[in-house]
Amino acid sequence: MSQVVETSKSSASISTMRRSARLQQKPSIEDTLRDDVESPAPKKVKRAATHEAELPLLSEDQVALCTTLAQPRLSFSLEDARDHLCKVDARFSSLFAQMDLKAYKDLESSKELNLFRVLTTSILGQQISWMAARSIVYKFCRLFSPHLPKDPDMNHVNRDELPFPTPLQLLQATDEQLRSAGLSMSKIKYVRDVAQRFGDGRLDVRRIVHLDPETCIQELTEIKGVGRWTAEMLLMFALRSPDILPVGDLGVQRGIVRFYLSNAASLTVSERKRKADYASQKREDQPGPLPPGPISHAELKNRSNGNKTKKKMYLDDHEMVALAAPWAPYRSVACMFMWSIEDH
Repeated sequence: MSQVVETSKSSASISTMRRSARLQQKPSIEDTLRDDVESPAPKKVKRAATHEAELPLLSEDQVALCTTLAQPRLSFSLEDARDHLCKVDARFSSLFAQMDLKAYKDLESSKELNLFRVLTTSILGQQISWMAARSIVYKFCRLFSPHLPKDPDMNHVNRDELPFPTPLQLLQATDEQLRSAGLSMSKIKYVRDVAQRFGDGRLDVRRIVHLDPETCIQELTEIKGVGRWTAEMLLMFALRSPDILPVGDLGVQRGIVRFYLSNAASLTVSERKRKADYASQKREDQPGPLPPGPISHAELKNRSNGNKTKKKMYLDDHEMVALAAPWAPYRSVACMFMWSIEDH
């Protein structure tokens, strides 16, 4: 296999939040898009055939401006979000007491958001285990930085520090080289599409960060291999939009069911996410209040016991929207808790 050109030192690794403590390392966005969330199986969407001529590629410096910028600061007050959620439902007071929302802590001003890296690694990790994804991402990076060890101890690899290729470098790699890193032909097509769009300027992080959420989702889902769920995760974790409700996420659905079947005393998050100094309260069986809507406590209990909807979901879209309505405009913040709620 011919050597792929090495990543330049100016290629910035993204260092944001990584919500897993497995590797005891600093969090990163691209892994957050995989961990603690349950991606629905990607839907095959028929895209309109296009016959547009391929746009010319920009220079490496111009592409760098399209892919990377200083990490955007939080666009809302976390204290305001906390006050609102605790006001509309007292159960959130228990959740805030138990768990830190690290995803929303402002990062150091020196950190950067590399949207090309976020999208590429999210595609590489689709529909495989986190361990397999970790290995493929490492092998993918090593294609462009062959000085990296061939067989590292993955438990000691800090992926935030892995050099990552630029879009133009990825486009220079052959299919054979990408296949050697474990990419399927479909994923090769997908990551090439991401690289091409950044390379010719159709995707530009400077513009993406200013789009309203729905427009952003529409643009991102034009990318091959990027569905609505992936776009929503990017909005929640990379751009930290405050009011995203991923209705197709099984983990959020299950958390909402458990939330409304619990009361403030019985509601707990997983031990891995729980604050070390949190003292659990005496549990009670009586669930808390349920907002007016299309589903009852009895039906929620039925769903919790495994009797899912016709679409094999814990909640249908309209049920989820109704149950989460009181949380707006901070539904993203509420969903951060939903992934971690334990079954009691």
